[in-house]
Amino acid sequence: MYNISSQWDTLKTVCVGSVYPPEVFSFIKDKTLRNHFETLVTETAEDLDNLAVYLNKQFGVKVIRPQLEQDLDAYRIDNGFMAPPIAARDFMCMIDDVMYYPGIGNKNYLLNSYDKGVSTWEEHQWKDQKVYNRKVRFFDSIFAHVLDQGNNVVASPLDYFNSSFIARLPNTLIVGTQDTNDDRIAIKKTWQQMFPDKTIFVKDTEGHADATFCPVNENLIITAYEDIDYSDMLPDAEILHVPAEVTFLGDEFANAIHLAENKWFLEGMEHNQQLVDTVDHYFSNWVGQVDETAFMINILMIDSKNAVVNSDNKEVRQAMQKHGVELHVVPFKHRFFWDTGTHCLTQDLHRDNN
Repeated sequence: MYNISSQWDTLKTVCVGSVYPPEVFSFIKDKTLRNHFETLVTETAEDLDNLAVYLNKQFGVKVIRPQLEQDLDAYRIDNGFMAPPIAARDFMCMIDDVMYYPGIGNKNYLLNSYDKGVSTWEEHQWKDQKVYNRKVRFFDSIFAHVLDQGNNVVASPLDYFNSSFIARLPNTLIVGTQDTNDDRIAIKKTWQQMFPDKTIFVKDTEGHADATFCPVNENLIITAYEDIDYSDMLPDAEILHVPAEVTFLGDEFANAIHLAENKWFLEGMEHNQQLVDTVDHYFSNWVGQVDETAFMINILMIDSKNAVVNSDNKEVRQAMQKHGVELHVVPFKHRFFWDTGTHCLTQDLHRDNN
C-alpha cells in the first residue's frame, strides 16, 4: 500500500507529466508557425522523459506517466485544446494512505472570469465541472494504479485539495490560500476537522503553495515572499528568499514576454506577433503568469539529503549544502512557456519513512 506522511521521506513512486504529440497542431496551416508549436511539445516530451529516466536511474524511483487517448479531438475545448497533463501536481494529493482529487475550480475566480455566454453561476459551474472532469480523465490510469496498491482514491469537496497547495510534513499539513479574500480561520477549521490528528498551518500564498515556499528540511525554508512568517511551523529554520527569475530589470526576456502580457515566453515570439496571437486564441489555458514565478522554489525532495529542480541558483545551492542537502538540476527548457517547475511536473505517490 502506498503512503506519504512527509515530503522529506524517501521517494519510491512518482508520476511525471505528459504532453501532447506534435500532431495536435495539424490544424495550423502556416508551416513555419506550426513548427514552433511542434518543436515546443517535442522538446517538452524529451525533457519530461529525461526527468523520468533521471529519477529512476539516479535514485531508483519507480515512474509512471499519464496516458493520452489516441483521438486528439477528445482534448478540444472551446476554440482550442485543454492543457495537456504536464502538471500532475494539480490534480491529486496523497496524504497518509489515501489519494484525494479536488473538486471544481475556485468559485470566486470563476465568478470573475466566466464567459459572457454563461449567465448564471449554476450554468458556469456545470460547464467548468464538465471541463474539469475531462482533465481528470488524463489521470485515470494513475488513480487505477493507486487503487491496485490497496489504497482508496477519494473525491474531495474542496477545490484546492491537491499537493501544489499542501505541504506534508511529519504529523503536519501546511495549506496555502487561493486569494486575498480567503478566510484563514475557516480554512484551518475545515482542514482540522478532516485531519484531526494533524497540526494544521495556513499560509497566505494566493495560489499554489509550492510556488511560494519550500520547506527543504527542519532547518531550511526557501521562499518567494519575504513577509510570510514561518516561525510557527518551523521555528529553527533558516529562511532564504529567492526572487522570480523574470525580473524585468535587464532580463533577456523582458521585451519578448511583454508581448504576451508577461505570462509566457517561447523562443522567437519577440519577432512573431502571429505566434503570440495563436497562443492567445487557442492555447491561453496552457500558460500561467511566468513573471511571478521563482522556479528555484518549486523543488521535488527525493529524500532528506537530495533535491531536484529544473533551474539553478548559487544561493540556494550553498544554503542546501550548508544543511546537508545536494541540489540536482534536471533542465526543463520550456519552463517559461509552461510556467512549471519540477515539483509541479511530478506527483509523489509513495514515500518510505523507514
